[in-house]
Amino acid sequence: MLQTLRDQTSVLHKEIEKDNTAGLIMDHSITLEEYKLLLLQNYLAYKVVEDEIKRFEPEFSTDKSQRLAEDLRILDIDFKSPLAYFKDDFYCNDSIEALGAAYVLEGSAMGGMLIAKELQHCKNLASIGTHHFFNGERKNVQGWKEFMKKVNSREFSEEETQKATLKAKETFRFFGKTFDYRPQFTL
Repeated sequence: MLQTLRDQTSVLHKEIEKDNTAGLIMDHSITLEEYKLLLLQNYLAYKVVEDEIKRFEPEFSTDKSQRLAEDLRILDIDFKSPLAYFKDDFYCNDSIEALGAAYVLEGSAMGGMLIAKELQHCKNLASIGTHHFFNGERKNVQGWKEFMKKVNSREFSEEETQKATLKAKETFRFFGKTFDYRPQFTL
């Protein structure tokens, strides 16, 4: 299952990543306004997808949207009203689709670790004392390890694998949609 998910979503994953503002962190050119937008866009995607996964997998444990919300609160950004714009744009129909969506969320931990390392070199973000989402803590990768263990502990039919893969692709596209979002208010 994991290898199929990886193989079938890699191109889409790269497309979504290249259009993401996170690249500006990697080259240290991101502005504070761009960073605020990146946090908001990520919050919208993570919150909606997390909520859908939890409908079918109540034990799904991640604090990604909570950490993003904390960053947004500290930066005094309204993150609740934009959420209404996206909450009906993504859904899961069952636990197999939730697994495909969780693959995207949990797999993002590795990229988050790389981004966190580069934040300290972004001069325009020096005024931010603590980053809660991009914090670089190793514990953030624990969810990915648990997810892989869970998936590897059982067999999946070809139909289930295909269904999870389609939902993973849809999840990447949903992230892409939130990365295109530009709020009507000043950040």
